Amino acid sequence: MYRFFLLAFVASIFFVSCNNGNETKTDGQVQDTVETIESISEQIRENPENAQLFVRRAHLQREAENIDEAINDLEIALKVDSLLPKVYNELGDLYLTRGESGKAKDLLIKCLELFPMNAEARLKLAQIYYYVQMYKEAMHEIVNLETNNLHSTDSYFVKALILKETQEFEEAINALQKAIEFDNENWEAYNLIGMIYYSLDDPIGAEYFTTATRLFPNNLEIRFNAGLVYQHFNLFDKAIAEYDYVISADSTYYQAYFNQGYVHVNGTGNYEAALECFTNAIKLDSAAYKAWYNRGYTYEVMGKLKLAEMDYRKALEILPNYDLAVNGLNEVIAKQR
Repeated sequence: MYRFFLLAFVASIFFVSCNNGNETKTDGQVQDTVETIESISEQIRENPENAQLFVRRAHLQREAENIDEAINDLEIALKVDSLLPKVYNELGDLYLTRGESGKAKDLLIKCLELFPMNAEARLKLAQIYYYVQMYKEAMHEIVNLETNNLHSTDSYFVKALILKETQEFEEAINALQKAIEFDNENWEAYNLIGMIYYSLDDPIGAEYFTTATRLFPNNLEIRFNAGLVYQHFNLFDKAIAEYDYVISADSTYYQAYFNQGYVHVNGTGNYEAALECFTNAIKLDSAAYKAWYNRGYTYEVMGKLKLAEMDYRKALEILPNYDLAVNGLNEVIAKQR
């Protein structure tokens, strides 16, 4: 029905910085105005002990989407000079883009062995542990940050994610409130608090989304989830208004059409509006069997049994043995006898 607190972490996990320590510039580090892979390769042949040349070539390789070559250059740079914190960052990034989370984790651990007070690297390591469901290890990294007074809005947010997964909801909400104290522009924290209350069937979630939509009026994830929560607590007019906003901003937002149709059928009783919503959803995804089923159900409650039958059959064509469609089809066939 919805995307649950989709974070920037899925993307930001790739940008792991290790900024402590000194990076020493060596001869030949000044960049040309226009630099190419070939020109840097020539410099490397003349000065193969210059780690920064390998780093610069890796940047160009990455821009050219030559990921394997970029990784090779960064690995060589670290062999030449193991005290280049940003290189750990970039190499970890590339390992993750290639799906090698284990290598990225090992690299971050090595980075922290060299620079143990690097908050960003430790936070990203906690994120990796979180995504592979190693919650105890993830929390250990967060506690380390807090012990060393290195916590931030992001560290509190990751802490909340861990606590949510371990069913410690009150503590998760407390962590999110601290994240907001650090940064009142942290929309993900408002979003997650509202969704936790929603999962607990607590109407306070609707209040949080009322605040969130006021603070972040153009954020479609906030607006969609607000609609979902309002819908759940039978605030149908408010739910429809949120879905309307989402659709006006993004006419390809399938789930907003679908949910709005659902609200019209089960809340407002505006069946014509529901038909329009489900039809728009089907136009966006013709294989969406739930949209076909729900439009069929709408036709059924309107007494348009033949049209309902056609939509139920279409849903079953897409997903054979779909229970709701099977039952609906049997009922409309019986009604037409």
